[in-house]
Amino acid sequence: MDVAKEEQNGSEQTESKERTERKRLSNHRRFPILLRVIVVLLLAFVMLAIGAIIGYSVIGGGEWKDVFNIDTWRHITDFWLTS
Repeated sequence: MDVAKEEQNGSEQTESKERTERKRLSNHRRFPILLRVIVVLLLAFVMLAIGAIIGYSVIGGGEWKDVFNIDTWRHITDFWLTS
């Protein structure tokens, strides 16, 4: 009879743990999904800018500030379209 009580107590404890885990996951997120998306997009934009700066200034030999100039990008797209 004691074994049956121990098994019942053990199963109740696992059920309560599962409920609290489900409740914790469903109700509160430590890092909300919308914030995750914003952070990923921001990091992608920053990495794109860093890559353009490295490509244009280090590899291409230009001034790094020219990466943010619209005339530079017009020249690059004109080069692509006329080739």
